[in-house]
Amino acid sequence: MNSGKWIVLLGAPGCGKGTQSELLVNSDFSFKVICVGDILRENLQTVVPQLGKTVGEIIGNGTLLPDAVIVDFVKNAMAKIDDFLNTNLIFDGFPRTLGQAEALLTMTKALGHKISHVINFEIDDDVLVKRITGRSKCKDCGKIYNDYFSKPKISGVCDICGCKEFVRRSDDNETALNKRLSEYYSKTQPLIEFYKNLNLLYSVKADTDTSIVYKNVTEILSR
Repeated sequence: MNSGKWIVLLGAPGCGKGTQSELLVNSDFSFKVICVGDILRENLQTVVPQLGKTVGEIIGNGTLLPDAVIVDFVKNAMAKIDDFLNTNLIFDGFPRTLGQAEALLTMTKALGHKISHVINFEIDDDVLVKRITGRSKCKDCGKIYNDYFSKPKISGVCDICGCKEFVRRSDDNETALNKRLSEYYSKTQPLIEFYKNLNLLYSVKADTDTSIVYKNVTEILSR
């Protein structure tokens, strides 16, 4: 019997899924993460034939990629993990549409596996806007900052390495965010009902302290 615990993290852009994934990787669960966001950033120059544009051009506009493209990326990422059937896996940023959810369900059944938990991170849009449009990263060490919640102690200077250069993701702007949120509510939010009907859905408030969110997540996973 395959023993890996496979879970899905749901939530709007900026809800904190990535942060919680990192914490779970270093927890007793020792999860490995299938993060679609990271996969896409590694393939920014890959051309999507159906659209005649690169992955970077598509996500830069805040548009979701075709389901078939995402599913192939995920399958390839899973295949690179040794003994993935017996490894605890987090699907972060996947599925994002009902088509992807159905593809994941079909894939897990074919592998003799299943999704054990789907955790939905609930957060208000106004908090998301500040989290996304305000975030930046130190160019040298990668330390994450936010104009609203976590500024450097000295303005314009990284607390960790002293670097004075900061970078922002090309899609971390209000125009792209509004499009991403529109895509989320129209295509991803229906997954809440989909997984609720499968008795797999658990919800946590994501607008509180990271440690509290993490505690609630690990309590769910321990059930």
